[in-house]
Amino acid sequence: MPSAEIVGGGIAGLVASIQLARKGWTVRLHERSEALRAGGNGLPIFENGLRVLEALGLHEAIRTRGHQLNHWIIRLSSGQKTKEYEPFAATGGRIVMFQRQALVDPLAEAAVRAGVTIETGSRVLSAGQEGLLHLEGGRRIEADLVVGADGIQSIVRRSVAGKLPLGKHRKGAIRLLIPIHPGDFPDGNDHVATEYNDPSGRRIGLLPCSSQTMYMILVALLSDPEALSMPIDPGLWKATFPTLGRFIDRVGSEGHYDEYHSIFPPTWHYGKCVLIGDAAHGMTPALGQGANSAMMTAYSLGATDLLNGSLSDALTAWEAKIRPLVHFTQKFAEGITEGRLDPKNDIFFSDPALRPLLSADIPNMRFDTPNFDALNPSLSDAV
Repeated sequence: MPSAEIVGGGIAGLVASIQLARKGWTVRLHERSEALRAGGNGLPIFENGLRVLEALGLHEAIRTRGHQLNHWIIRLSSGQKTKEYEPFAATGGRIVMFQRQALVDPLAEAAVRAGVTIETGSRVLSAGQEGLLHLEGGRRIEADLVVGADGIQSIVRRSVAGKLPLGKHRKGAIRLLIPIHPGDFPDGNDHVATEYNDPSGRRIGLLPCSSQTMYMILVALLSDPEALSMPIDPGLWKATFPTLGRFIDRVGSEGHYDEYHSIFPPTWHYGKCVLIGDAAHGMTPALGQGANSAMMTAYSLGATDLLNGSLSDALTAWEAKIRPLVHFTQKFAEGITEGRLDPKNDIFFSDPALRPLLSADIPNMRFDTPNFDALNPSLSDAV
């Protein structure tokens, strides 16, 4: 049986491991942490990601561990409503919120059922294009395929492609989960996501992941370091968002801070090594498509016939089909982040160019790849 070594136990690595194992590969997944911990974040999973999960047989996980949204509201920092979207009408599909761990756990369970060996505490030091992995402790592994799913700071990518420059952008974000309290949803509808935007560049998103827990994201410009300090300054955020004091008071010392980065490698495959997820196409989170795109590239890689003929030819064909759509997504997200496409932060679903992405049918590889330059000439000129 062909062997695959996957580096990174996040969403992309798990999806690829399941698909490859089901296609007859012997699969081992390496996670550097001592457990498959996913951190205290939430994830919006759109129709493209949901179709991948359903193709993997995780319908029950969507139903029991996800929280489907029926409205997405955009407000000013004062609380005034500016836009309201019904997700299916706006995007052509569903949006389901997950706590990150609630998505990783069923994927890991499915991977084990498929026969994947998961090694935690397994620290990869480098990879080679000939299908080699070098691990901490002197361990050396050869494989027919090495999959780098190890994030924006990918060791696999650095090993096989060199030190490529990361795109650095003007924003950072503090992310956390907070409890939902009685009265948070006066009308009883806890299936509503709300974003609050201030002209200063500060933004707060409140996205319920369940009837008990809400994902909260606080965004600001890097030129506004006081807003991005940890722990947060509650008074500063309350002064900007006077209607959100009860939520801001729940933050305390919680939260994980990230700056926005992106990556555009010249290719996603190098010999017997292939990159997926953030290692291949890290993007700014302006469209909420990081995890969804990661599942798309991971699933489509695993669904590709990599054993019939040249591996290089198979990987080239796979990348040629899926990468234009992902590239479009990266550039569109960048344009929103930099304020070129969406100075008021209210474009989220409003551009019809996004529909091929948000409703892409990846399991059946049916989607229309947008022509980025034709649809967004001003943005492509600026990037």
